[in-house]
Amino acid sequence: MSSLGKPQSLSEKLSAAKKLIELSKNEDKTTTKAANPLVEALSMLENLQENIQRASLFSVNESLTDIQTSSLPLLAVEYHMAKAYLQLRSTSSIQRNINVQKALELFNLFLHRCDTFDGILEEEIKIQYSSILSFNDGRNDDDESSFQPLPPQSRDDKIARYRRSKELQSKIARMNAQLSQRKRLDLAEHEELDGLDQDSLLRSLHLCQLNEWSLDCFQELFASSMELQMLQMAVKIEKERAQMDHHRGTRTDFGTDGESCRNGEIRMRPPASNPDQKMKLTQVTQDLTTGQLVFKRQEIRSGIFRPSWNQPTMSLEELGEKEVREAIEREARQKESELNAKNTARRYEFLVKDGLEDNADLVDQSAKLDRDWDDWKDENPRGSGNKLGDRGD
Repeated sequence: MSSLGKPQSLSEKLSAAKKLIELSKNEDKTTTKAANPLVEALSMLENLQENIQRASLFSVNESLTDIQTSSLPLLAVEYHMAKAYLQLRSTSSIQRNINVQKALELFNLFLHRCDTFDGILEEEIKIQYSSILSFNDGRNDDDESSFQPLPPQSRDDKIARYRRSKELQSKIARMNAQLSQRKRLDLAEHEELDGLDQDSLLRSLHLCQLNEWSLDCFQELFASSMELQMLQMAVKIEKERAQMDHHRGTRTDFGTDGESCRNGEIRMRPPASNPDQKMKLTQVTQDLTTGQLVFKRQEIRSGIFRPSWNQPTMSLEELGEKEVREAIEREARQKESELNAKNTARRYEFLVKDGLEDNADLVDQSAKLDRDWDDWKDENPRGSGNKLGDRGD
């Protein structure tokens, strides 16, 4: 029922369920199942699905032209149910496996319903759906253990599907803009804008949405098929673990207080002790003088099993960042030292080698160095330090 007490139409119920699904994406993960909007949305969609079947809105004897424009979005009820089942949180692999299987069935039902009415799906989408049907027909569904995922998608198919999905999304956005424009201009339903009246525009919009959701169906089918294969392995492991835990229980005749267990109750092993608790031991020695036994309780500290070698203090990524940072600092220091050395005073011949003979400050400084160098050479002539030649025989 609506807020005004009037019964909601099927389209209004679908819109309300879609809002709940969108709301669940922003919900906190700690939300309980009872308060989860997905649960309420699934209940509304299941009720809506029953109403559609009861009213026979989509008969196989009808064509696309026989379906009212307002009823076209109802073709996607199964699609929204499948998306909700995939978003539904589960506490075990078994429950997740059930949800994914339901989603796969609903996705296929949505594609089958759209494919039933000629003119809804584009030709390329129908070809892709036919290939999936041919693969499913070749599978043996009687043996659950022989589940085979859909064959991997080719890169070209992924790119083509992605591009077509983007084109449809932009087309849908333009149509929604045209609807907003009609509302602003307060046009009647029969009045045309850009060559389309309101019913024609809505019909084109709904058909584009169905095709865009069909492309998303293919992506979900391939992803869910791979997930289902992994889930079946996880379910098998969980069942084996549960069976092992069941056999680990020991049947006892008496309880902890000495009373007998009722109805053959199985007493399971007590839970393991706290792993963080320190281990205690009792050392038994004998006194050499008296011969009496001496009991000494000790605690094994947590560091007794610590490796004797040094443990790494940083990750490889942190080490790489440190090396890069140090290399940048070394490069900066080297450039600064080269710049300082370049501006240091030196003899004129070295200025000429470095191409700095036009620097007046350095030339003036080099003149003093050259004079000092000439004075030193005059005071210390070549060979003046050799004293061996002056020695006699």
